[in-house]
Amino acid sequence: MVTVREVGPRDGLQMAKSVMPTAAKLRWIGAMVAAGVREMEVASFVPPAALPQMADASEVVRAVRAAHPALRVVALAPNLRGAQNAASAGAQSIIIPVSASEAHSRSNVRRARVEQVAEVARVVEWARGLGPAAPRIEAGIATAFGCSLQGRVPEEEVVFLAAELARAGAEVIALADTLGYATPSHVRRLVRAVRAEVGAERFGNLHLHDTLGTALANALAALEEGVRGFDAALGGLGGCPYAPGSVGNACTEDLVHMLESEGFDTGIDLPALVAAREALREGLPGEPLHGRVATAGVPRTYRPAGAQRPAPAAAAAPDPVKARLPLEGLRVVEFSHMVMGPSCGMVLADLGADVIKVEPAPGGDNTRRLTGLAAGFFTTFNRNKRSLCVNMKKPAGLALVKRLAAEADVVLENFRPGAMDKLGLGYEALSAINPRLIYLSCKGFLPGPYENRAALDEVVQMMGGLAYMTGMPGQPMRAGTSVNDIMGGVFGAVAIFAALREREATGRGSMVQSGLFETNMLLVAQHMASAAISGRNPAPFGDKAMPKPWPLYDVFDSAEEGRQVFVGTVTMTQWQAFCRAFGLEDMLTDPSLATMQQLAAARPRILEQVAGVFRAIPLAELMARFEALGLPFAPIAKPADLFDDPHLNASGGLLPVEMAAGTGTAPAMPVAGIPALPILLGGRRTTLRRQPPRPGEQGLEIAREAGLGEAEIAALLAEGTLHAEGATALAAE
Repeated sequence: MVTVREVGPRDGLQMAKSVMPTAAKLRWIGAMVAAGVREMEVASFVPPAALPQMADASEVVRAVRAAHPALRVVALAPNLRGAQNAASAGAQSIIIPVSASEAHSRSNVRRARVEQVAEVARVVEWARGLGPAAPRIEAGIATAFGCSLQGRVPEEEVVFLAAELARAGAEVIALADTLGYATPSHVRRLVRAVRAEVGAERFGNLHLHDTLGTALANALAALEEGVRGFDAALGGLGGCPYAPGSVGNACTEDLVHMLESEGFDTGIDLPALVAAREALREGLPGEPLHGRVATAGVPRTYRPAGAQRPAPAAAAAPDPVKARLPLEGLRVVEFSHMVMGPSCGMVLADLGADVIKVEPAPGGDNTRRLTGLAAGFFTTFNRNKRSLCVNMKKPAGLALVKRLAAEADVVLENFRPGAMDKLGLGYEALSAINPRLIYLSCKGFLPGPYENRAALDEVVQMMGGLAYMTGMPGQPMRAGTSVNDIMGGVFGAVAIFAALREREATGRGSMVQSGLFETNMLLVAQHMASAAISGRNPAPFGDKAMPKPWPLYDVFDSAEEGRQVFVGTVTMTQWQAFCRAFGLEDMLTDPSLATMQQLAAARPRILEQVAGVFRAIPLAELMARFEALGLPFAPIAKPADLFDDPHLNASGGLLPVEMAAGTGTAPAMPVAGIPALPILLGGRRTTLRRQPPRPGEQGLEIAREAGLGEAEIAALLAEGTLHAEGATALAAE
């Protein structure tokens, strides 16, 4: 997901020859919101005499907030007074401009650059006093790529300025190519350096002008460096009145067309966005509008990246139009159930492999019908796969799956030891007909004394020390998820990748294995090492008396009943900042608390005092203060809370998966956001291409791909060897 922030109502209008009436401005903004724009810079809080186009700034912000509650409303303010006016009107983000060019700073805000950095600090301090209702304070570095007044702006000065703004407390730091002087290589260098200096999470939008026709090329360069937010103006309007030669922002329509065509989902309907130009034209008659897409028309070949992407709250077909995935062309036949094998298949499928899930006919995998805590197993781990429901106890069914294995790159299974061999589907049998086959067995134990034991995640957690480390003394407790099953599946995928690489060199496949118990042991390895170093078992994490090397690394109650937060201070710098922010300066002057070792030893009295402070502060305020201090913290969330997590939703981290109940009861949420793989590929998250399949949903197409004729397929359906939903008519012919 890429966020395109529309800046036309602010930047786009400040160079317009006439003033757009407020009512026309609101109609134009409404048309862009209807097209899917989610963030918009709608006003600049400056003296009306300086920019008459912004005289209605407060009125516009209030009206937009009331009419479009889902829109993030952004305003620009050059100083504290402007920021206060913007916040009073309801702006959710406030941008404070700071010029990299000293000459432009004095022209634009009438201050030296260092004075404007100090102004940012004043605004941040004021905003912190507002508590949870505070707007986000962003710092926009203008003329970052050069200035018509000064000329070249050294890149090292821009990086230093970004660091100064971070120290001043700016929550977001953005770069602006105010004159449109940037080139792709310049963008790559500066974006990479600034992101490294302030952190990727603090790096904001890239604000591009198209003066020299390089805006889209610069956007592509920024995408390659991980930037996922861009400013643009409808019709390419805009410029800076205090930077001679500054004209034309990146055109929103052209930018959206390029992003969507390259596979980046913006959530914006391009034809509707182009249509919004009419509202702009009505409000500014005679003002020339720019943009190649609007001039040429939306191409007939245009396929938006999110064309068929459903929102998590509504069921819809997945989007088949995506950039090429790394495992496309890889055929995997999966014989698995429960979690370990399916999680491996899910990783491969999410990365582009064609994963055929072989299920018993007619009802499919028994995992579909699990209840209680296991009710979500099937829907979670079987997306992006195709289902073949077949009775392998019948010769024709067994012959069909062998035909699939003969052409497959990978077979994976997670059944009890010897089960696949009894069916004639073990590694020796299948590699004889397909020497290039990679065969993964996901087992409870790798070969050794335990290899024939039955295993569960709970079993290996208990025998592998994880339950001991999770629980309280004398009360072992399993981790609250199928941690070994899932990680065992992931390690199985790693083994497959290694075997595929080896096959490239040798031309032959191989058998690989992943062990549940051995997975657990890798997770517990750090505690084994601790025991070896100290000569004693480490204390369980559930033990409240467990010695910790830091003064704070704990869960606390807030002022709201039942709402808790974890916070840690793991460096002296963090501890000192924490004490100053929460009125605990007495601890800083206490000579018995001068070192980290002394602080760790004094944890009981420190925790008692800190807990008393926190119990008087609401959770949201606590978290806002922790974030401003840069402390590691987390609210104590429950699984259902995560559907609304802003980071997961904004980053493409949740996939809209259909919740098939499988037990005859309707799910509470027909479609829910289920986490994607925790990785980026070329700057993109993996996506949902197929919903978890119904039993045998793709059986007919898979049988045809295996070379079966229609008469053979009909016979298999009729005798119950093959089950495929919707295939009754074919079987009856």
